[in-house]
Amino acid sequence: MHNYSRRFAINIIEQNKEKINGILETFDRMIINGYLLNLCNYRHFLYYLIQNNIQLKDFDKFALEQTNELCNHIDNYINENNIQTIYLNSGKIDKNEIVMCELDKNPNKIGLISVLSAVEICNTMTVKPNHESQKLEVTSRPTKCKHYYFYYNDEEFGLMYLKIQTWFPYNVQIYINGREYLSKLLDKNNIKYEMYNNSFSYIEDFSKAQELADDILNKKISDSFDGLIKQINIHLPKIEKIFSHSYYWCIDQCEFATDINFKNRDDLSLFYKTLVETAYFTFSSEDIYSFFGRNVSRIHKFSKGEIVSDLRNRYQGYRIKFKINNIK
Repeated sequence: MHNYSRRFAINIIEQNKEKINGILETFDRMIINGYLLNLCNYRHFLYYLIQNNIQLKDFDKFALEQTNELCNHIDNYINENNIQTIYLNSGKIDKNEIVMCELDKNPNKIGLISVLSAVEICNTMTVKPNHESQKLEVTSRPTKCKHYYFYYNDEEFGLMYLKIQTWFPYNVQIYINGREYLSKLLDKNNIKYEMYNNSFSYIEDFSKAQELADDILNKKISDSFDGLIKQINIHLPKIEKIFSHSYYWCIDQCEFATDINFKNRDDLSLFYKTLVETAYFTFSSEDIYSFFGRNVSRIHKFSKGEIVSDLRNRYQGYRIKFKINNIK
């Protein structure tokens, strides 16, 4: 589907090249998950408990102590940065709105700008009795625990957040925005630009900007994530000592966008409606299934499931979204 979108964009460029300032292809929204894989494995987690001289019957006490120690360290880290933690008592609260209000108070601040906390559902490691063997065993279970959201105006990535769960196995999630990241690279290379919401309305040198965007693919950004989490997870040095491994980072969600910058809004408005309708109606069920990694040859054999094409007109413009079984 991405290849078709690319060809579609190229056709627009060829037909309207005199009306276009330039194009930019780069990452947009990215969610990266971090896992301490050894703490997610039952046998390795048991080994971790043994290395800490913890018997299975004492696990609950040990786990609570570890969580309290982590939370106390985090609270001290927050206080050292003169930040006040905001507790969210509802999942309907707009986190971004809170963070942007904090950023507006000091828009030039670099580093930690806001911290939110909430009790959320997660998967944790625990110990419970096996009724068949009549013995305690290591296992996992879904439950709820306290999570912290750390929002940074980072020198490298721009506005981003890091979330950590405070119970074993201390899973982490990082959100970065590709355009925020690119804007920092433009700053470092003295390339002038202007942004409107989450888009570049003006770039002084599109060719150079594209080179910087392409170079993102060759950068090892996991080292930066390691540096962030080492400030937060106080248990990490001991975990690394036992297993000789730290967090394993993997991309959970990633968006890649092609921006076409027109010289004049009126030039774009002449065929913008046709552009949106074409994008909405062109993609078929086969395209959507292929994009989500499904077996196209078996589409008509499914008795359950639904493909949805969603078109909405928002104040920034039109948004088109394709979903399978409510998965975007």
